Amino acid sequence: MLGPSLSPVTHRPTPPLFERPYRWVILGAAVAAQTTASVVAQGIYTLVPFFQSTFSLTQAEAALAVSAVNFGQVLTMLMMGWFIDKHGERSVVCLTMLFMGLAAMAAGLMNSYIMVLGCLALVGASYASVQPGGTRAILRWFASDQRAMATGIRQAGLPFGSAVAAMLLPAVAYAHGWDTALFAAGAVGLMGAVLFGLTYRGAESSGSTPVEPLPSLPKLVREVARYRALWPVMFAGVAMVTFQYTFSTHALSFLMERFGMTAVMAGALYSVTQWVGIAGRIGLAWTSDHFWPGRRMRSLVGAMLVCITTTLVLALMPQSTPTWLLVGLFVVVGVFGVGWYPLYLLQVAEMAPKSSVATTISFSMTLNMVAITVAPPLFGAVVDVGGFSLAWALLAVVVVLAMANLAKRQDSTELARARETGHA
Repeated sequence: MLGPSLSPVTHRPTPPLFERPYRWVILGAAVAAQTTASVVAQGIYTLVPFFQSTFSLTQAEAALAVSAVNFGQVLTMLMMGWFIDKHGERSVVCLTMLFMGLAAMAAGLMNSYIMVLGCLALVGASYASVQPGGTRAILRWFASDQRAMATGIRQAGLPFGSAVAAMLLPAVAYAHGWDTALFAAGAVGLMGAVLFGLTYRGAESSGSTPVEPLPSLPKLVREVARYRALWPVMFAGVAMVTFQYTFSTHALSFLMERFGMTAVMAGALYSVTQWVGIAGRIGLAWTSDHFWPGRRMRSLVGAMLVCITTTLVLALMPQSTPTWLLVGLFVVVGVFGVGWYPLYLLQVAEMAPKSSVATTISFSMTLNMVAITVAPPLFGAVVDVGGFSLAWALLAVVVVLAMANLAKRQDSTELARARETGHA
């Protein structure tokens, strides 16, 4: 007879991460990180007029504040993804968010605009970890049929944080100065970092380790770039982010020129797209999970088609178009033109090699950041030469080409799946 110390012991198997109730706490932590980080980074947009008046800048010089944040992201996005794949999202996101908050506070201490720009570049450089880290967390903690919805909820934190920043930071700047507003934004970032660090559980909770050692960053980037199956999805992302940010940049000017709106009225109409975009990021993701789980390329193709069709209709509307119809069109653009991003981000994450999810996401986001930087000025140049109608038409061509390429990739993927299951 076996003694007590030798008695066989049965252990209840540990459930996978996506079966644990704690995944909803993880989602809450990811949403909080995205929201608070957006208050800091996206809040810079709302302080541009205060930089302009304080330092006596031209419009172009004041806009360099936004360019500095974007430039910082481009420089470090790939590196952040590699760090996350190597060390885990908890430590990297927490530390970089702490640094982001401190960099925003440091910007408030500067009395030279050049020094302010340097600090804002550091804000962008550290902000680059939040998207790949949050997406990797969702991929680890949620099953395939819940990932799109979870990603949509997390991604809603970006426009929500932007909206909160737009409501609070200018008011603080008016009352106490832009430096105090930057201190307030930095404090929000620090709180988000602490919250994420205290609540998130990463690889140490799952007991999982990478399948193989992570290659060096240059080698990993080359491997991702050679992964041809991803390029139709990435091209679609570049086209859609070009559409989204070009629309955001030029919508007010278009409304004022075509429909004779005041700047205040045009701004109010544009704000509709941002608020409904929050619902769109959740709603489109839920719809994709509910009706065709695992076929996010189909959802993305649909979103692209709706966006470009609605925008072309808007471009053809006469000056006498009633306001209610314009509001309806802007609602549609908001739902699909802002709501598309979680579908894209998750598609890239699910296609990425398991050992380099964050690096692959960072690679795709670097391409997107380049498009965000280059596309709006090019669109404006076309408007200067040929008017808005020509500019919208050329943008439509870019989106249609990307959509056709993605639809072709979707069809081949579904055919391969059908052959594997014997339904071809």
